[in-house]
Amino acid sequence: MVTKIKNLKGLEKELVISFDSKDVEPTVDSKLLKLSKTLDLKGFRKGKVPMNVVKSKYYNQCFNESLSEHIEQNYIKVILDEKLNPAGPPKISMEETKNKDIYTFKALIEVMPNIELKNIDKIKLEKPVLKVKKEDLEKAVDKIADQYKEWKVVKRKSKKGDRVKADFVGKINGEEFENNKANDFFIEIGSNQLIPGFEEGLKGVKAGEEKVLDIVFPDDYQDKKLAAKPVTFDIKIKEVSEAKVSEINEDFIKKLGIKDGKIESLYSKIEEGMKKDSETLIESYLKKNVISSLSKLQKFEVPKSLIHDEILRIEKENNPSGDVKMSFEDMEKLYLKEAENRVKAGLLLREIINKEKFSLSKENIDNWLDTISRGQGNRAEIENYYMNNEDAKKNMESVILENLAVKWVIKNASVNEKNYTFDDLVELR
Repeated sequence: MVTKIKNLKGLEKELVISFDSKDVEPTVDSKLLKLSKTLDLKGFRKGKVPMNVVKSKYYNQCFNESLSEHIEQNYIKVILDEKLNPAGPPKISMEETKNKDIYTFKALIEVMPNIELKNIDKIKLEKPVLKVKKEDLEKAVDKIADQYKEWKVVKRKSKKGDRVKADFVGKINGEEFENNKANDFFIEIGSNQLIPGFEEGLKGVKAGEEKVLDIVFPDDYQDKKLAAKPVTFDIKIKEVSEAKVSEINEDFIKKLGIKDGKIESLYSKIEEGMKKDSETLIESYLKKNVISSLSKLQKFEVPKSLIHDEILRIEKENNPSGDVKMSFEDMEKLYLKEAENRVKAGLLLREIINKEKFSLSKENIDNWLDTISRGQGNRAEIENYYMNNEDAKKNMESVILENLAVKWVIKNASVNEKNYTFDDLVELR
């Protein structure tokens, strides 16, 4: 076997590998012999087909299989001998040669970059710390009371804070679209739960009235087919209701599951929930900033093949049903920067994991399962899913190891703490 390695642009390399054509023939013969023992052809007993017949019908098939196997074997040998680290599968093409006794193929590959972790101690991070004040607890109780508010039908015109019951049909350029209509739909004016212009357009309406709203879907609307499209809604108002917020008293507190009905007990329960939820919020915020800081400090080229795969992965996340048809060029315009950052971050975290020799422990897995099942009451079901589903298990292990790498960076970086209210922590997402 003869190998020539040529460095191309960036991380790309061209391998030209030649091997003796005589190496292929024994494998072809072996395949034909094996096939002859099981072959069932009309006019012959099963397994008794003459070799010349087998060869005339199946030689090309067996030759191509054998050639592919030898190409793969020689490619792998070169990768191991030369200590190359491909970022993905090679692009193989056969080369024409004057010598018929030699087969030559070309393998185009991208190799993984050399990553040198440095300047970790120069990373500056802000670590949020939850600071719960009494007014935060009072505000949380007010929100709970608002969620339990009762609605009373009124005869007047609607205003901010009211709830409107309506039927509506939406059309774009006179044409209906998916999920464009609803009956007996409740709209709380000022809740900001619907697209801009919808709730505002229902101020000042009364039961029995009809209204036409001409508005535009937001540019970042979740359904990309509708994003930035002008839409007309024909709306029939059926009733207007005003809110009566629940009074915060002993009976109300007991309805929330606080047996003694005391406001202090409710405060304690709310604060406990805030502290648990804040752990996840703070961890997520720190991980995002660790990845961003690492990427800025570490300079290296990212394999294009990995970016390509990540772009497709992001598109799958954003368009899981595949309803929005998009060329790869358009995907690249939308997701290139995000894909580059994701791949770079993944490579950096993987380098830390390998360098520090992080491994999984039962405690790591139990803690992670505790966190993701918190508040769901089905930990056993979640554990069963992740431990008995190979893809899910691999994903879990990858996330846990990445989290260990993030904690290592935090430990070695310069960290300043800053107090946050729970609402401010939620805004950090």
